[in-house]
Amino acid sequence: MVPSNYESPHADVDSAGTDVYRVLDLDLDGVCADYAEAMRQWLVRAGRMAADTFPDMTRYEMTLATGWPFSTIEEYKQAHKEAEADHLYATMPVINGVPEALQRLADAHVYIRVVTHRLFVSGQHQIVVSDTAKWLDDNHIPYMSLCFTGLKDTMHASIHIDDSPANIRALRQAGEHVVVFDQPYNRDLDGPRMSAWDETSVSKLMEWMNRWPE
Repeated sequence: MVPSNYESPHADVDSAGTDVYRVLDLDLDGVCADYAEAMRQWLVRAGRMAADTFPDMTRYEMTLATGWPFSTIEEYKQAHKEAEADHLYATMPVINGVPEALQRLADAHVYIRVVTHRLFVSGQHQIVVSDTAKWLDDNHIPYMSLCFTGLKDTMHASIHIDDSPANIRALRQAGEHVVVFDQPYNRDLDGPRMSAWDETSVSKLMEWMNRWPE
């Protein structure tokens, strides 16, 4: 739920002088952090993938995409869990422009709520939560809330930014406004979409928060 003093989509102050924020629900992997490249680099270091291998990115599920060294969910989860234990989430490459763009949004009184489904493998939640917070701080990414959930369609925001086709469809079915962060595996989805974190993207996000495109 959005706190009552943040329900308005407009950045302003109410009659009591309290800030009223726009609320941005922000995904991390594939939107702010390059999970696929981080996982590829870890697999190379672990001797499970050749350094010159760059897997196909036209499928969101790595078990269905060519080039990854696992063919079942169990194989993928095991590799992911080992990478987590090796602090994958603390060392992932940041997508270019993210810190600067999010700081501009924060300066414009956008309430940035990070919403991520990183707790999908049990047993290492403490590592995941700690490394996620460390990564956000190390990369100077401003945020006001950090939520770990797979049920993103239960959360209301002015705008959501996500790359996962399943999440985008679920959010839209729930009546939420979703901006698609462009990736090869989500190009069959309707926009609006953004393909980079730059001044143009910030301006568009602010415009969409004030008036969602018809």
